[in-house]
Amino acid sequence: MPASANAAARLAALGLALGSAGCANSCVERDGRPALVVARESAAPVRGTSSARERVTEHGETFEVSRVSFALEAVRVDVVDLGRSRDIGAALARAQGAPLLAVNGGFFGERGEPLGLVVSSGRRLSPFSRSMSGGVLTIDGDRAALSETEAFDPTSPHAFAIQCRPRLVVGGAVNIRADDGKRAERTALCLREGGAVLDVVIARTVDGGPSLLAIAQHLASTGCEDALNLDGGPSTGIAWRDDSGIHAEDPRGAIRHAIVVRRRER
Repeated sequence: MPASANAAARLAALGLALGSAGCANSCVERDGRPALVVARESAAPVRGTSSARERVTEHGETFEVSRVSFALEAVRVDVVDLGRSRDIGAALARAQGAPLLAVNGGFFGERGEPLGLVVSSGRRLSPFSRSMSGGVLTIDGDRAALSETEAFDPTSPHAFAIQCRPRLVVGGAVNIRADDGKRAERTALCLREGGAVLDVVIARTVDGGPSLLAIAQHLASTGCEDALNLDGGPSTGIAWRDDSGIHAEDPRGAIRHAIVVRRRER
């Protein structure tokens, strides 16, 4: 379900906004249509939620960064299995409770099998992979943490876990040594305030996206304490729900798992 040009008026629930047909200098166009951007530092009715959009330059690269921040005391994070689909909006339709936003998750193999540890609501959807390296982001209660794969205990129980690679930021410092020359749309999860705040981040350019080094440098410069790269590139996609229904920017390629953020039930 591609986002329409007038979708901006329907995104007040999360403070999100879409670029209009001309885009000017406010958004990135992809496949002939405006890509999702987020209104700069806009407020949202969901407690502890905010959003921002900015054009940044890091490591000689200029790209658009969209970020939605969630206080984990106000939301829950789950995983919905889309079975190798491009319909990321279906993740919100299938999620329980009051889902707010869905974004593409971790890697998957040639047969569509998820790669790396995935845990949702305490249930293991995919096994831990020691060979994947990278890191595992876990959420328990109102705190999140990012562990390196080599030090992670796969027998420990968690409410939510996602394993992917690489870790972009560790302890507030850039964790990417050099530019590998690859450019792609990027999706990342960033932790702030000692793991009390989770940022969902998407970075794009007109013809793809930044290098891992550039996005890592940007996240570190904005105060991100730890950050994990997810399955970006053609898998980059996002969906959101407001009072008028579900809206989405579907990925160009299929995804297996979608990460869903929803209001915490009180």
